[in-house]
Amino acid sequence: MATVSAIDIKKLWYCETTAITADVTAASLKTLLAANTTQEVQNIHQDTWSLEEAEPSQDSYKNQLTGSIYRMGKKTMGDITISFTIGQYDYTLKAALMGGTGTSTSWKRQRGIVDVKKAFIVKTVDDVYIVFPYCNLSTREGNTDGALGLAVAATIMEPPTTTIAPEYWFDAAAVEAAE
Repeated sequence: MATVSAIDIKKLWYCETTAITADVTAASLKTLLAANTTQEVQNIHQDTWSLEEAEPSQDSYKNQLTGSIYRMGKKTMGDITISFTIGQYDYTLKAALMGGTGTSTSWKRQRGIVDVKKAFIVKTVDDVYIVFPYCNLSTREGNTDGALGLAVAATIMEPPTTTIAPEYWFDAAAVEAAE
């Protein structure tokens, strides 16, 4: 059994959520990474990458006579969010992650409430692939040391297809060896 630390980030890709149609395996991840519909993010501004899972909350009920918890109620799982700021990008990447319309020479903001969903694949420095098949994006323009970066917060959601899990982890060696 391999031990995992999942240290920092080495690479990041995104694709449409519709690119993942079944339970992700090492072989299907290898195919997904090779697809020309999967795009690699080329720049993440220094020290902006994070993956955070909020603590779950749960109702507890105390015995008034003893002051001790005697029963636990409903548990609500914490949100899992990946966050990063892209420091250098083109207009098509801006449109893909913020919405709107992007060409090779311009970008136009979409009117109203923008709803963008993407799948993300992360490769850590110590060669662990982490796959998030269905994420809700909140992307904004943010100042990064004097430049306007794309500040992305992607909240992991349950995919609409019940056979697809919300998160997968794979050793890179297994993905690269997959047939």
